[in-house]
Amino acid sequence: MQLPVLSTSSTAQVTSPVHFQATANSSSTITGYVVYVDNQNVYQNYAVSLDTWVVLSSGTHNVHVSAWDANNTEYTAPDTQSDYVINVTGFAAPTAPANATQIANIDEPSTGSWTVDNSGGAGGQCSSGGSIGSFSSSSDPDTNSPPASGVGQHFVLNSKCQYNNTLFYWKDPAAPSQADTNFLWDFWFYIPTSTQSSNIQALEFDLFEALPVSDGVHEFMFGSQCNYASNQWQLWLDSGGKLSWVNAASPCKFSIGSWHHATYFLQRVTPAGYQIIPASPDSSTDTNTYLRFGTVTIDGNTTYFGDVAYSTSQSSWSPVLGVQHQLDSAASGITIDEYVTEESLTVW
Repeated sequence: MQLPVLSTSSTAQVTSPVHFQATANSSSTITGYVVYVDNQNVYQNYAVSLDTWVVLSSGTHNVHVSAWDANNTEYTAPDTQSDYVINVTGFAAPTAPANATQIANIDEPSTGSWTVDNSGGAGGQCSSGGSIGSFSSSSDPDTNSPPASGVGQHFVLNSKCQYNNTLFYWKDPAAPSQADTNFLWDFWFYIPTSTQSSNIQALEFDLFEALPVSDGVHEFMFGSQCNYASNQWQLWLDSGGKLSWVNAASPCKFSIGSWHHATYFLQRVTPAGYQIIPASPDSSTDTNTYLRFGTVTIDGNTTYFGDVAYSTSQSSWSPVLGVQHQLDSAASGITIDEYVTEESLTVW
């Protein structure tokens, strides 16, 4: 094992997601690895080395790693009957590997256009009154200079009913890659002082993907929202045999008149809840058909989710990767503004 630095004689203190790196030596070619935590498979690949991030809950865990070579000979670390012991003491967003693909400046026109959806697909009593603008000066919004770039998107909802839900989405012009199962979504957002918190029902942030996998085209909707009415994080999870909003963690209300920095870590996983990475990923070998909500970091404070949900099979969808923001009102005849800047998506 190379990361984390582990020993059978002491407990390693780590943050989650945990970065595991390892290599094995054999007279034959190494063909794959499995990471076991508390005697459960939490990651598997078919490669000559191991380099992955695994979402684990807080507390103490037992760990061992096995590797196989082309002769099907198994090598295990540690090579004793005792496992390594790690203690997850906190949570922090992972660092993307050097070979990851970064889609930067999603909020800028050069990376594709944003669309406002007033068609009614966002739910609520009505879906209308949404519009999109941009900002580019240090005096907009509310004399607070946005971070670094100084440009971005301005989402506006003029509510026509009490629960007016309107979404704003962006789609990657390039098709998603079959090999990508990890998503690091990063952006800054701002709610101006002209928007009253009591007028917000929820602020929704979603990452979505559709691509062919081993049993057909699947839609992956990593849905999350801060429910202002209940001061509660909610995720789009299984409940009673269907996907719906399920309470995840709290609190989540965001102060107005200040920029907030958000980072999500999300994964595609198998129905068993862990990733299997084939040697040559394609639609026939990709069995990562479920979603894992890993963590969200707001202004440097990371919340652990860890929940797993099934994806929806949608054979009519074309391959797509994108993100969306949704504004939900708590009253009719009010205006909700959200500014977004420095939005990026890193995948690997």
